[in-house]
Amino acid sequence: MIVNKNAREIEVKKNMRDGKGEIEITHVLKNENLGKNARLYAEIIIKPGDSIGNHQHIDEKEIFYFLSGSGIVTDNEEQIKVVPGDVMVTPDKSFHSVINNGTENLVFMALILHD
Repeated sequence: MIVNKNAREIEVKKNMRDGKGEIEITHVLKNENLGKNARLYAEIIIKPGDSIGNHQHIDEKEIFYFLSGSGIVTDNEEQIKVVPGDVMVTPDKSFHSVINNGTENLVFMALILHD
């Protein structure tokens, strides 16, 4: 199966999880193509100054792979700077958030797996 890049669904969420600004989510695969073990595989773009607010995952884990830009993530209560090549894993029942405090878009892949 090949999914053409022009056929992907792009979603824009305002103030995502009580964060700031608009977050662009490009769904790489639709849910029906992910199988029963995943619910999201997407490229996420956060513009400078924007953020995804702090939130918890229940019965699932989320993995971020940072592609470009830089930012600050909160992993439970610890704040950590992220740069391209970094990976963040948020296990079941954990909290996280992402802030783009840089000068260019923060771009990363997000994968949510059922735990």
